[in-house]
Amino acid sequence: MIEVMAPCASEILDLSLTRGKTRTIYLSRHGESLNNLYGKIGGNAELSPRGQQYAQALGHFMNSLGDPCYKVVTSTLQRTQQTAKFISAQKDIRPEIDEINAGAHDNLTYEEIADRYPVEFANRDKDKLNYRYPEGESYMDVVNRLKPVLEDLETENNLLIISHQATIRCLLTLLLNLPLAELPYLKIPLHTVIQLTISDVTGGGGSSHHGVSVEYIRLP
Repeated sequence: MIEVMAPCASEILDLSLTRGKTRTIYLSRHGESLNNLYGKIGGNAELSPRGQQYAQALGHFMNSLGDPCYKVVTSTLQRTQQTAKFISAQKDIRPEIDEINAGAHDNLTYEEIADRYPVEFANRDKDKLNYRYPEGESYMDVVNRLKPVLEDLETENNLLIISHQATIRCLLTLLLNLPLAELPYLKIPLHTVIQLTISDVTGGGGSSHHGVSVEYIRLP
């Protein structure tokens, strides 16, 4: 059964959608991976049995839409591609939507990082937005590499992006024009489709802006 989760006030930006062209973009994290089960960050783990169940549910949901999804964009990591397996649509792979690169901390748990790299762990806790993993990336690095994707989304419709928690945090922050300080703390739940309805609104004098409404759809 599909559960539609009504976002709280802080999670929804609902501007006027009465004028201009309306488009729909779908976002989803990959299904639960084996690294999720073990609490490890990064890596290239396969889906867990529960993640495989989500892939099937996601396929059924996307294939049943009245206005069908025409393209699915995944990262280069296998857990996103496995999540897209049952969707009947064009599949594109884009490295720009890969998970944040944890560098030397890849495939470790936060407990292991705190034990092996206590100074780095403390530095990350002080400034999660700008902290860069050793030999890896920061949230701001991810924001910068997403720019080509954001440009493409200006004209896309009925598109699904299957990506990762940190990356979707960055995408939502940019699409909803949220404060960057909130970015590292956005909740991006597993096994949930985030439906963005975007209105390209034209105002007086030919000026334009985007109105966006957000709906969270929980799948089994």
